Amino acid sequence: MKTLRETFGAVCALMLAATVGAAAAKPTGTVYTTAGGSATGEIQWRNSAKEYVVTTSRGSITYPADDVERVDITPPAQFAAAAKAVQTGANLASATKTLEEIAKEYRRLTYDVEATRWLAEAYLKQGNAAKAVSACEAVIRDDPAAAYTGQMAVQYWQALIKANKTSGLERLLEKAIASGDQAAAAEALVARGDSVMARGNSRANCEEALRDGYLRVILLYADPASGAYPAALYKGAQAFDGMGQPSRAGQLRDKLKAECPGSEWARK
Repeated sequence: MKTLRETFGAVCALMLAATVGAAAAKPTGTVYTTAGGSATGEIQWRNSAKEYVVTTSRGSITYPADDVERVDITPPAQFAAAAKAVQTGANLASATKTLEEIAKEYRRLTYDVEATRWLAEAYLKQGNAAKAVSACEAVIRDDPAAAYTGQMAVQYWQALIKANKTSGLERLLEKAIASGDQAAAAEALVARGDSVMARGNSRANCEEALRDGYLRVILLYADPASGAYPAALYKGAQAFDGMGQPSRAGQLRDKLKAECPGSEWARK
């Protein structure tokens, strides 16, 4: 006989699955023009004409992209639940479907990038790096900078590494490092180390990954609140293990537990 706790947990799981699996609604928000005007309503991007169409209760208004200063989009109601599901690893199949719908429906409307960031992670967790690469590159075709800036870029780099498609990766990492964005630079250095280690855990690879990747993050971007720093500590320790230096590996693990106790890397 099920306990009350088990029954409650099952109900919550079903509710989450239903929320995550809901179909994506039409994008809504506000378009602000370079001339100082604005329009709020249902928004559509027409890629062939490079224009936004805002539909209100009074009709539709078309704005060429060159006349638009910015677009503020209302977050899709089901986006947060889908992202949370990917983060926790629960209901991945349902979350993936929802994120695919959002990425398609919100093309060039902010949440194509946001959804694809989580969609790529979902694909990677399901062992499908090729689909993660394809999803990211669908966004990158519209916005080339998305390949080296923002959180989707971080997932894209990991997908390229896991799919063994790293021929152009270093160029993207160099752009991220040169961007002036410390978070992007730190993540790029971790990805550089990961790319080296993907070739194998020989002593030479471990040394290169530390020198050109992980140790640079540890020395230059020691921010416990970031995602890159604890990752660099954890992966740096593994690289020192690969070099046969357990003492230095232990020092990094101690630092990880002391400075980043709440990190997923400290729990590994």
